[in-house]
Amino acid sequence: MWYFYNEFENEELEGLINQINSVFTDIFISVVFEYPSWMNEIKLKSDFEAFKGAFELSRPEEREKLIDAFSKNIQVENVCNMTVDPVSYEDLLNGSSKDFIRCISALKMIQDYLYDNLLKLKGLVEEVGTLKNYYEKFYDESIEYVCPFCGIGPMLTSKDKFREAFDHYLPRSKYPFVSLLRKNLFPICHTCNSTYKGDKNPRDYGKVFYPFMRDDNDCEPVFTIRTGVIENIEIITQHFHEEVETWDKVFDVKDRIKNYAEDNLSGWVSNVSEAVGLYNVDLETAKNAEIERCKSNKMQDHKFIKKAALEAL
Repeated sequence: MWYFYNEFENEELEGLINQINSVFTDIFISVVFEYPSWMNEIKLKSDFEAFKGAFELSRPEEREKLIDAFSKNIQVENVCNMTVDPVSYEDLLNGSSKDFIRCISALKMIQDYLYDNLLKLKGLVEEVGTLKNYYEKFYDESIEYVCPFCGIGPMLTSKDKFREAFDHYLPRSKYPFVSLLRKNLFPICHTCNSTYKGDKNPRDYGKVFYPFMRDDNDCEPVFTIRTGVIENIEIITQHFHEEVETWDKVFDVKDRIKNYAEDNLSGWVSNVSEAVGLYNVDLETAKNAEIERCKSNKMQDHKFIKKAALEAL
């Protein structure tokens, strides 16, 4: 990633997710509980009842597997840094009883409903907002002009009618308990989401960036340019070597940055040449001044790519 998202607060959505996870927890520990009042009139409650009934009829070892999956899959940061292995639907269903298969089927319905329908319900929208409202907050709090995964694609602004897609970093089709989980859900540009990532599971490729990492992001492109031709690109970093390898395998980021630089290199060189005449300075001075200008707000106008290209000349 070229930058990490900020962990901004959203008490309403976080509170809703906590209520849902509390229902799962109460079912797992077999205590008497009441569903949140907002569930009373919607399909989600009957899906939870079907899930609860099938869970209670499942074998003890199957119930333990599912509780273990819940515990692990919600630890997105630890899944990303490879200290926790997530548990997939396929893992759960291996050698399962008929009751447990029904339990998992009900769980899938719950997970789909949570993401596809829950934040469209009138009563909840008034209290929690829609996914579009969440995107608007995300954009204002955390997005720096372009998609953090490619650094090229612009992101729809918070004022636009539509929003960019939210990506499920751990695919919701593969893993339970991650469909409505804030740390597994973040905006990503259409090209990265639909063309490059698609149904890929990043964990199949190695250690992955945790998108809300609090460490400094030191990833920088470095080009090799000879006689005006970009021959190679590397992404240098002191801290994220494994993550960069996975990032490139999933999003093809090196080739995309190289292609973007190739298309814009002559224009960037022309800008420097024009500055020579305008300010009556030599070429090296004009180039260094442009490189310095690119160091602030580096994601704006793809300045981080321009800076790397000029430094390689």
